[in-house]
Amino acid sequence: MDLVFNNTELADLYQGKQVKNKLYKSNPTLIKQFIKTIKFLEQAKKIEELLQLKGLHYEKLIKERVGQSSVRINDQYRLIFIERFDGSIPPKVVLLSIEEITDYH
Repeated sequence: MDLVFNNTELADLYQGKQVKNKLYKSNPTLIKQFIKTIKFLEQAKKIEELLQLKGLHYEKLIKERVGQSSVRINDQYRLIFIERFDGSIPPKVVLLSIEEITDYH
């Protein structure tokens, strides 16, 4: 799938650049897991493939996050994204818009 980063800090992290956020500076393991998760998303051809990777725990979000989906980066953090469909039947995801990393709890 094609990915677009709506969060420039996450785009910088993925490209290996330094960022100011203390969470990322002090947690190189999180950065490695984030990059690994993004690579899984890039390699997937359709959402159903994300469902097959049980470790990602793909889910569509509810309440104030309706329209967004998430996958786990690790036990504490998840990656929030928006799926953009191409209008075909069945719909195919043409773009994942990467929004943020958030604490799971």
